[in-house]
Amino acid sequence: MVEVLAKIIAKRSQDIATKGLDFGHTIPQNRIHPLIPPKLDKPLIITEIKRASPSAGHIGDIHSVTHLAQSYLNGGASAISVLCEERHFNGSLRDLMQVKATYPNACVLRKDFIQDSQEIEISYRAGADMVLLIAAMFIDEKDGFLQLQKIYEKCLSFGITPLLEVHNQREIDFISPLQPALVGVNSRNLHTFEIDIPSACILRQSLQDSLPTSKVIFESGIDSASSGFMVGSLGFNGLLCGSYLVAHKNPTHAIQSLKKAFELGFTQKPRFCNDVFHKWHREKILIKICGITSLDDALQIGELETYGGVDMLGFILAKNSPRFIESKQIQNIAKALQKLYPHILRIAVVNDKHSLNTAKTLYKEGYIDGIQLHSLNPQTPKMYANTSLEDALYCYYVAQNVENLEDFSKEYAGAFCLIDSKSIQGGGSGKSVAKDVLLSLKERYLCVAGGINPQNLKSFLALKPSLLDINSGVEKSAGLKDINAIQQILNTLESSHNPKAI
Repeated sequence: MVEVLAKIIAKRSQDIATKGLDFGHTIPQNRIHPLIPPKLDKPLIITEIKRASPSAGHIGDIHSVTHLAQSYLNGGASAISVLCEERHFNGSLRDLMQVKATYPNACVLRKDFIQDSQEIEISYRAGADMVLLIAAMFIDEKDGFLQLQKIYEKCLSFGITPLLEVHNQREIDFISPLQPALVGVNSRNLHTFEIDIPSACILRQSLQDSLPTSKVIFESGIDSASSGFMVGSLGFNGLLCGSYLVAHKNPTHAIQSLKKAFELGFTQKPRFCNDVFHKWHREKILIKICGITSLDDALQIGELETYGGVDMLGFILAKNSPRFIESKQIQNIAKALQKLYPHILRIAVVNDKHSLNTAKTLYKEGYIDGIQLHSLNPQTPKMYANTSLEDALYCYYVAQNVENLEDFSKEYAGAFCLIDSKSIQGGGSGKSVAKDVLLSLKERYLCVAGGINPQNLKSFLALKPSLLDINSGVEKSAGLKDINAIQQILNTLESSHNPKAI
């Protein structure tokens, strides 16, 4: 068991030994309030009452759990999660009972580190409609699956909905025999306590294969309406959000924005993130050819089939770039690609507010699938062109220009970040980021641009990248692509890797 989790369980076991499974609280002998199951046929927005955590420390003062619950319900929350662990999260069963007593028709989740099947009856009597069950607590224990199964079945016997939490593929395989109706993918790494959004998104793809009938909730890492949009667009059936809402000055407004953004993404289902994470799930290195300026180049690249072909084409809207392309040209190329090579993602590359607005119009009209926000300022990683990325309801990723480790911010918005060299805005300088710097960034899904060509490709492959963004290294002249060079790139990838079928 992960060390931090093991410490929590050890302390909790001590408390159970001295206080009992009710942790010293007076629990009704019989359930008083109605059982309200979650509505799994609709987007499930779970909001959380959470004072502290081992990773964040003190999150916020909650003077009244019932007032906070009311603000959540006013914002349209589907369910309220109540942290009940006392030592590390400063919660209690008392909080849960207060919330349920005040709002008996609300769906309430007991979020805790449930260890024993007898705790389910106590949860039921206290008013819980759902309970969290953490796969990581049982997976390495002797007879761990049997313990989890007993607790799971006890939930079902009381009509309580169990939320099975997983962090990796091994845990998905572990819980699969239960065929759970509801699974939560936690993006927080239990070893480092860092948020790892790409891994969680890829696990969504795994769950579609392993448990196709399960509804899947995204947990941890939700910090804006934009992140809600991304989670919805990936086909998650809901989300669980705590720290962001507890710390927010207006949680009702925050939930309204978050819910609206999630539902927009869930309804639109834009293909950008789905395609990216599906291919990463299948262990394919994504290839983007940037700086496209002509229809002929786009179509010739589209014809290439080696290694599954090119995944993305980039169109640079930065006017100071020698590869600048007008939006009208992008529209014409996009129409042809949609008809002939619809699998290729079309990416607009921007470097200021004007180019961003142009790209957003192209996105809205369906000509591009995503926007590359080039030259992100690491001092303001959640801002771009004086605009907050927290409200960005479109598919995007950021690009940071890096020379030294100090140039990089890990606090960037979005699911992943492209690392480019320090060069002219818009890219295409042919300069590479030093390999030791790229390794020191410790990005699990390393996306690299700058100076990649057929001759040095293998040195980049040694970094085990997830995405290679190639521009000037496959050109005859600025904006004119060398199709043979691109074919060489694909040939090297085909011979160097044996990816699973896409």
